[in-house]
Amino acid sequence: MFLKRIQNRLKIAILSFLFILNAPNFVYAYDGSYWTQNVNVFNLSCTDGDVACWIDERNALDTLPLIMYKPLKASEVKKKHHICVSFPHLKDSYWVGVAFGIISEGRRLEQKITLFEAGGYTNLATQLNQVDDCLNNEGDALIIGPISSNGNAKQIELIREKGIPVVIIITGINTEVDANSLQSFVNMGYTSCKWVADQEKLNKEKTNIVWFPGPPGAGWSIASHEGCLSALEGTNIRILETNWGDTGKAIQLKLVEETLLNHASGPEPDFKYIVGTGTTIEAAVGALRARKLGKKINLVSTYYTPGIDMFIKRGLISMAPSDQMISQAIIAVDQAVRLLEGKQMATLGRPEFNNTGRITEHVQQQILIVTPDTYDKFDSSTTLAPKGWSPKFSVD
Repeated sequence: MFLKRIQNRLKIAILSFLFILNAPNFVYAYDGSYWTQNVNVFNLSCTDGDVACWIDERNALDTLPLIMYKPLKASEVKKKHHICVSFPHLKDSYWVGVAFGIISEGRRLEQKITLFEAGGYTNLATQLNQVDDCLNNEGDALIIGPISSNGNAKQIELIREKGIPVVIIITGINTEVDANSLQSFVNMGYTSCKWVADQEKLNKEKTNIVWFPGPPGAGWSIASHEGCLSALEGTNIRILETNWGDTGKAIQLKLVEETLLNHASGPEPDFKYIVGTGTTIEAAVGALRARKLGKKINLVSTYYTPGIDMFIKRGLISMAPSDQMISQAIIAVDQAVRLLEGKQMATLGRPEFNNTGRITEHVQQQILIVTPDTYDKFDSSTTLAPKGWSPKFSVD
């Protein structure tokens, strides 16, 4: 029933195609210039921790208003605040892009930023300890990509009880927070798997894929899995194998190689597509090349990275959607500063799900579908950090 509801209301493929043809209005210079961007605003803010909010008909993607997000100017900010920022890891270029957005916007608004990463999705205890350490060191607000939707919840509840605002970025959380700047990974998983189904809709035979949703237990990977299953329901696509795992490169490469050994050692592989995380697909490019399978197996990512960008340009990857993670990051910083200074939300906010009485803000970026054929139309400035940029862990 849950999957059916998602399938009935999502129109991602058509909408995303329109998004790539009509590029979002976004101007953001690396020198800290003022920027604006069109974003979707949830009709009911999913900030009370109820996962039912994401699939409520009132928040169907095609009903979300498109609004120009106009951030604060540095001159409007009264104080330098200390904002703690917590990531699950910085092991792949996706989170490096998020870091770039955080650091860049922190500098533009002249805030103190302390950024830390836990080292992987298996390191929940590390993330919990890092958050406590930063906030105990005079942290005023928290921006966090939680490792676990449930595992981080109690700590966030205790933090908010102290009056410290919490903004959620990239990955979700199953408890009440103050603002969200994140794309639904239900939509991301749906987009990638629906694209595969569309490529094969004229094929009368069943088509096998292997599926790599990401870390077990992580909110974003579970959501991506649900979206993919929804997209494939009633189609001729069959998931031959599902492989969960941390997004470290070594782990994903091992999973890919095991799959190729089990299902692609004969004259013809048992599947036609590998669909999975950006790290999975990056690892798969080399693994397929080594086995001379590049023309027999198609690669589809569930999100975008610099490696994905390079391989799509070369025609080695069939498709990847961008959730514009740099944009998510810079908006999260603006949200945190507004909360700390008691300023109105940029989009004016919306009533929170479940009629809590709160007005909060939940924005998401438009999904951009990128293929080798559409690559020249793709503006990567909201998605990829500048070449050569390496993560910085503090701004004073």
